[in-house]
Amino acid sequence: MISLGFAIALAGGALAAGMAAYGSSVGVGKAGEMAGGVISEDPDKFGSMLILQALPATQAIYGLVVAILVLVKIEGFSEARMLDLPLGAGIAIFAACIPAMFGELISAIWQGKVAVSSMGAVAKKPESFGRAVIMPVMVETFGLFALIATIIILMVVIQL
Repeated sequence: MISLGFAIALAGGALAAGMAAYGSSVGVGKAGEMAGGVISEDPDKFGSMLILQALPATQAIYGLVVAILVLVKIEGFSEARMLDLPLGAGIAIFAACIPAMFGELISAIWQGKVAVSSMGAVAKKPESFGRAVIMPVMVETFGLFALIATIIILMVVIQL
């Protein structure tokens, strides 16, 4: 029988991955709408549009990393005890996932919005691509901060 602690821990990893994927799909979708318009006017801008559109997808990768780390953490309790994870440990693992849940979701959506603005700049002035890509990358840092916070908290939970 699966313990409540196991289910709660698993839910933390699943929510981190799912919320990150949702945020990434929104961000990539918003940027894709703009990219389609830009390349319909100038197909030569496809490469720069693709790079800007792809940026919000990285948060989905970060969410997947968190889900894998949760599974590794749960497995660390030994296979014999894995399904019998203590409630406190399950709650601690779930709590460790909270920064990734919200950080990846929100940063991916906002990164998509900023990528749209950068695409507008590149559409008007293609030589501005180098500067334009920096703006959505700045939003990326907050997704990284959320991932790092979750990893650090999971490391503390591992020591419990």
